[in-house]
Amino acid sequence: MRLRLNPLNIIFVLLIFSFGNAEKKLHIVESVQLPEQLKALRLKPDRISWSLRNSFLLLDSYNSELLLLKNSGEVKFSSGLGIRNNMYGELIWAGISPIGIQVIDRLENKVMILDLNLNFMHNISINHSLYPEMAQIDPWGKLFMYSNTYNGIFILENNNISNEPFIDFSKEFYSNYCIKDFAISSDGEIALLGCDGKFNQFSQNGLKKRSIPIDIRNPSFLISIRDDWFVFNADGECLSISSHEKISVPKISSPILDIATINRSIAILTKEQILVLNVR
Repeated sequence: MRLRLNPLNIIFVLLIFSFGNAEKKLHIVESVQLPEQLKALRLKPDRISWSLRNSFLLLDSYNSELLLLKNSGEVKFSSGLGIRNNMYGELIWAGISPIGIQVIDRLENKVMILDLNLNFMHNISINHSLYPEMAQIDPWGKLFMYSNTYNGIFILENNNISNEPFIDFSKEFYSNYCIKDFAISSDGEIALLGCDGKFNQFSQNGLKKRSIPIDIRNPSFLISIRDDWFVFNADGECLSISSHEKISVPKISSPILDIATINRSIAILTKEQILVLNVR
């Protein structure tokens, strides 16, 4: 099924603002309105990932629906997924990888592999009944999954899941330690945003490097871009970990639902639009 978004609904704006007194600046370079047709289908994307050629993968986790919003304005739906196709799993993450688009179904405890046109190819079963709640992919294609059930982060590589957690929360923190988000840097380091409001950074080998409190209200999102980590809350307040400077992102009319990064760009998803920012 394909829908087309009126190109007039894609609005380009350029706004430059300073990141406090730090050298980095965030530049809003694009604002993309979500298609009105999604409302007619009662779809409300709440997860976002970058795809090829400045397109976006949008996931409606409630309806288990995955779609591709192309830069031309065309909307393409995945085949075989979602309530429209009588598929009633719980999709929690989708992202592009060297083997195609990976989609995690938490309830079915599996990773679905789609081609770049969102056509289903095959499944990878997740052993150990992890029932992952979050996921990220590193620069080399390894899939990292957070399991609240096993209180840690596990790695899926070459279709095999690690037997032991890459980061064992019971050892690094305490039993039942929870996180709101986690991210992976371009050099393979991992950071966690704890429910206790702390930023925790780990090396490529899973060794804990530092833990610091986050000085913004209700921190919810963690991203890595260039040589820095950024923490956001749903209202658009942002904190740079390297400079400890705060900033509020303008032009956000409703709460942030999700954030994704690629190279120097940040995509912020709200219920009405996608804001694209560049970091310089």
